[in-house]
Amino acid sequence: MKLIIFLCICITSQCFGQNPDSLYLNFTKAYDSLNAESIANLYLENAEVLNLYDGEKSSSMKGKVEVQKYYKEFFERFKSNDQKLKLTFKIVTREKVGENILDNGFYQLEFITQNMPSFFTFGKFSTVLEFENDIWKFKTDATTNTDFVEYENSVESKIPERDEPLFSEFYDNLLGNYISDDGQLIVIGRSLYRLYAYYEKTGEYRALNKVNATTWTIGKTIISNEIQQTYKFSSNKIEIYDNDKLVNTATKKQLYKSSKVTYANVNGIKIGGTLFVPNQSNGKAIVLVHGSGPQDRNGYASIIRLLADILSRDGTTVLTYDKQGIGQSEGNWASENFAELAQDAIAGIDFLKSNKELSLSKIGIGGSSQAGWIIAKAIEKRQDIDFALTIGAAGSGIPVVEQNIYNTEVVLKCDGSFSKKQIENIITQQKYFFYFLSNPKQSDKLDKFTKSIEKDEKIRDWLFPTSKQMDLNNRNQWFTALEVNFDPLPVWKKYDNPVLMIFSEFDDSTPASKVKSKVDNLKKKNIRTIILPNAQHIGLENDSVCVSNIGGLSKFQKDFFKEMKIWIKSL
Repeated sequence: MKLIIFLCICITSQCFGQNPDSLYLNFTKAYDSLNAESIANLYLENAEVLNLYDGEKSSSMKGKVEVQKYYKEFFERFKSNDQKLKLTFKIVTREKVGENILDNGFYQLEFITQNMPSFFTFGKFSTVLEFENDIWKFKTDATTNTDFVEYENSVESKIPERDEPLFSEFYDNLLGNYISDDGQLIVIGRSLYRLYAYYEKTGEYRALNKVNATTWTIGKTIISNEIQQTYKFSSNKIEIYDNDKLVNTATKKQLYKSSKVTYANVNGIKIGGTLFVPNQSNGKAIVLVHGSGPQDRNGYASIIRLLADILSRDGTTVLTYDKQGIGQSEGNWASENFAELAQDAIAGIDFLKSNKELSLSKIGIGGSSQAGWIIAKAIEKRQDIDFALTIGAAGSGIPVVEQNIYNTEVVLKCDGSFSKKQIENIITQQKYFFYFLSNPKQSDKLDKFTKSIEKDEKIRDWLFPTSKQMDLNNRNQWFTALEVNFDPLPVWKKYDNPVLMIFSEFDDSTPASKVKSKVDNLKKKNIRTIILPNAQHIGLENDSVCVSNIGGLSKFQKDFFKEMKIWIKSL
């Protein structure tokens, strides 16, 4: 239904004295709190509201009283189910009409249910604003529905300003392999918030910058605002432009089959994932596990998606999945310990085993960074896992405590502005913090030492909480949820199936040489450890441990993917 005509505008709020955007911001806050009275107070006494949605009965309201009644009933449905709403506006046109303002725009409404995937709707609106008692209020308000593309293609700033995850129902259709006219393979992946492009021939890697739903730009490094080329997606093709000149076209090719799947873990929590099935299978499969933080099935910087693509094209079946509470998975990853996170990966292994059509002979587990501890916990639980692959994983040989101290020390030394004594104080305080976590009755060392150094403003932000600032019963904190003293080395000592541990020379998160040495001292013939020269935490080419941000990097280390493929073929 096309009801709104967009007019020529004066889009900046400076045209109207007091910023009218505050009216929309307060509207979103009322949605956040499900407060019907707050909504009604944003309208004039004689306001008129009209809702016209395809497939639904239209509704209209006249006056604040009817508006409040409508929203009270509307919000009550969500309150009773312990749901939340998150509303985002985009003002596309703004015009002065006499003493009033005419706005046209789009909105996105997210329906949030605890421990469940979110649901989204999109709409368009036309409103008239009137200035009353020194504030803007709605005089008329007409809304109808639209689709994601129309909402996304409006490039105006959002109210409120916030990052929005990529809408998977649309953007997942852009992912996959594209062959350019000059024969280059381009792999398009995504993270939660942006698309990525990998160039197979050169190993170059780029994050794409969104212009609108189908137009993205790339720069000279992974993350760059400089526009080197523009990518326009349409009908299974990418048109590649230098400035405004079309210089190449890439056509999408199906080099493996991928499908969205759902399985349940041991506690019945539903996990959403993607199954990658090669055109010619080598009989092996791997479940890829996440690093730290809120990650979906594609992983940080799309590294999981890229691994899945490369391995499946090489004959290996791959299962990726969303962390609990992210994407299409139920649950809450933030309160899970390593053993509980491992249950999701184990359930993925069992899901693959149950699929007899895949004809798999070996099923393993792999991942990068924090995944090392999760993989170790999975193996501790299930010795029948056929092989394991870890990348930049401190969990290959040391506890979280040692990894965290190493990372802090690297960052402080690379910063260059901290004195030796300041670094020593920060590290000591963090060590006392971890000691307290294991010995809650021994809080004196942490609290007294923190008090003795906290007057130093430069180091204050680096200090961990004191005992009085912590609730050890709150599982929604990384230091209470995770088993920070879990030592994975005994697990690897008992495990006899093949393992490949890839470390990097310039890893700022994992002390590569230290962990490799610990593992090598186990003298396990089934475990192969390698340190890639000139590489950082997730295998990107780098020449310094002090370059931790991937934005200025440009490509993967030349042997990173090759080592994995050769090793898996040898199994």
